[in-house]
Amino acid sequence: MTVLFETKKLIIEHEFENAYLIEKSSGKELLFDDFHGDPKCGLISKKNDWAIIAGEHLTIWRADKRNNKQVERIENEELKWIHDVRLKSENIVEILTDPWSEKSAIWELDIETLEFIKIREFREYQDLEHTDTVKW
Repeated sequence: MTVLFETKKLIIEHEFENAYLIEKSSGKELLFDDFHGDPKCGLISKKNDWAIIAGEHLTIWRADKRNNKQVERIENEELKWIHDVRLKSENIVEILTDPWSEKSAIWELDIETLEFIKIREFREYQDLEHTDTVKW
């Protein structure tokens, strides 16, 4: 298993194309999702009340069941092949799509509303060799 992100309470792991969100104390699986290709990144909120796993698509887990759905899977051409995610504020996440793609961009996602907007295109790595670390 490869760890994508963890806090004291939760851990996001993946094995090949399968991703898991696990509660550490009990070992309980809170989320399972399968990806086309390995998931690339994950993020857990500071309060452990939401988590996201990203790669070919984006999956969001929320501890409180809004609209009777604890897990939301976003499959959108604009948010496809996510390379990295980072926390902007308590419930706002920034998303970087494939830096070597012509469609590369930085997006902002509101975890509560699931609304996303494009912040800007990201062309800085288009003519560079692939690397594990991307500064964005």
